[in-house]
Amino acid sequence: MKKKIDDLNSWLYHRIRMCIWKQWKLPKTKKRNLMKLGIPEYFAHQAANSRRKYWYVSGMGAVNRALTKERLINSGFYDLATAYQSVHVNC
Repeated sequence: MKKKIDDLNSWLYHRIRMCIWKQWKLPKTKKRNLMKLGIPEYFAHQAANSRRKYWYVSGMGAVNRALTKERLINSGFYDLATAYQSVHVNC
């Protein structure tokens, strides 16, 4: 069950990154926000002006490094793996 929870958790964070990427809408907003999150200008420009779809770009390195799992958890998103481990402490 733990493997399935981890797979679901990784898919969920990918989906959250995609929704955030979609909310930023314009390439200049995407680039500006990526740079605020510590991504160098070259990589932020490359990701922001990508013509690929939202799901593909949300899996790119620049977006993954900017919107890490820890950052998303600190922003208020829920982590299924830690919740599962807190319930099943003996496993």
